Amino acid sequence: MKTAFLFVSAALVGTLGAATLDGLAAKVNDVVITVGDVMADIQRNPRLRGHFAASKATDAATLYSETLEMLIDRKLILQAAAEKKMEMQEWVVDNRIREIVKDGFDGDMNKLTATLAQSKVALTDWRNAIRDDMIIQAMRYQLIEKNLQATPLAMRKEYKEHRARYMTEAKTTVSVILLRPPRDGDKETPSVTTRGEEIIARLEKGEDFADLARRYSSDSHAKDGGQWKDVKPEEAFRPEIAAAIAKLKVGEFSTLVNLDGWGFIVRKDEETVGKQLSFAEAYDAIARNVKNDAAKAEYDAWMKRLRAQAFVKKYPMPEDMK
Repeated sequence: MKTAFLFVSAALVGTLGAATLDGLAAKVNDVVITVGDVMADIQRNPRLRGHFAASKATDAATLYSETLEMLIDRKLILQAAAEKKMEMQEWVVDNRIREIVKDGFDGDMNKLTATLAQSKVALTDWRNAIRDDMIIQAMRYQLIEKNLQATPLAMRKEYKEHRARYMTEAKTTVSVILLRPPRDGDKETPSVTTRGEEIIARLEKGEDFADLARRYSSDSHAKDGGQWKDVKPEEAFRPEIAAAIAKLKVGEFSTLVNLDGWGFIVRKDEETVGKQLSFAEAYDAIARNVKNDAAKAEYDAWMKRLRAQAFVKKYPMPEDMK
């Protein structure tokens, strides 16, 4: 996938302003990590890139610090792999690159080349980063994941202590009529309140909610009768709307909810309550969580040992990036 690529986009310059990209971020034994390396790792992840650009100084500093710590771990693992003389065969790297090109670039190597050229990254450097990723994954598998077992005792303990993890999701299907406020200068369109009261009166007389939504709603689901199927209201809507939905029984519709000049009328169509899964039903998920928790504990202990045996020096985040 494209999010797995290590590259610095042209947008990096705008994100950093006058930051010194070749400044020192850390030393790991005899290997140097630069400020540019840290920002490249942030830049490779669109979510982190946007968060960094929009964050406050304290948040940006935290993200920078967390990314630097991950890069230090990465260097330590690669150094440990070199000591063990672990290598990645070129044909294995070639196969991985073919998978990336197929999944992320429609099978067109030219598209990958163009993307790298636009980002001013040499194909050789990108290929080396892919090889490093594979070596790190292989090290983690050999030293941590290969021998992990989800024992019956650990699984029973996990199920007993974290039963809330093993429930079906509660979902709700709702229908929405969204009323747009009159545009500036529009003296013909009635107010949101007037239109909302008229629609509610028509609903009370038995008119079909979906028909009214198709005719009057400005919601993106209006063509579907305003219906949002199998959602978590607290995730799909603003808190005020989610609160209105929570008060409704199936089949009921709300009064008009006014938010920032817009009007909302919502109806609860269906509701599925979360159900506790039995141990047997949740077996695979329990085993997976037990292994994941064990892997994290093993990884943290491994990193602690590697750091204790290494020379690691970190430098402050440049002032012009704060």
